[in-house]
Amino acid sequence: MSNRLVSVVVLCGALLFSVPNSAYAAPFGGQTSFVFPCFNVAILAAIGPPNAGLYVWTPATRTYQNGPPTSGGQWLLGLTSVPYFCLVLPVPIYVLPGISISMMGSSR
Repeated sequence: MSNRLVSVVVLCGALLFSVPNSAYAAPFGGQTSFVFPCFNVAILAAIGPPNAGLYVWTPATRTYQNGPPTSGGQWLLGLTSVPYFCLVLPVPIYVLPGISISMMGSSR
């Protein structure tokens, strides 16, 4: 019985230390090619190299110098977190997926 208890404790400890790794923020940055306001009070930004992709600014984003993304051509730099969505049209429902920005700074 004690071998089983030790096995369970080791397994739980291994799982406990492996779960937080998925919650780390990843850095991103690049020049925006377009910026689109969403109906769910978010802003979708397509960012080019070096970290190309669709990123979503939310009201919960900690925003530093020069505010949220407003136009194409801006440079953004910051950290991302979990996947998020941009509600493009409320009827019919049309959403675009992106990665939520947890903190960022921008040019201009």
